Amino acid sequence: MKLPKRIRHKIENSRRNREALAQHKKWLESQGLDDKSLKKRLKNFKGYEIPKYERDPNLPQCSDKIPVGIGSKKERMQYSGKRKLLGIGMMHKSNLVPVWDEEGAKEISTMRRN
Repeated sequence: MKLPKRIRHKIENSRRNREALAQHKKWLESQGLDDKSLKKRLKNFKGYEIPKYERDPNLPQCSDKIPVGIGSKKERMQYSGKRKLLGIGMMHKSNLVPVWDEEGAKEISTMRRN
């Protein structure tokens, strides 16, 4: 059985329905939502006001600009020559560690075996 695309249910034109519609129309008029007052309101409507985006004097001033040239320059790292690098030791798999003295090399070698 093929059904129609839209099934329209027509509301009966009964006394009860007419009274309800009249009551609803009265309520709309009391709220200012009937057709006449809505059309009048739309005629007089010029649009919404543009909001004023002004700074509040009570709040601290802030900016969205990025400060440039205010910070101090990072000091360059330079080798002093006090410590001599003997080599690179391997702790575990690909964990490479610098070896500065013989004692450090012995520690790394014992650590690998334990």
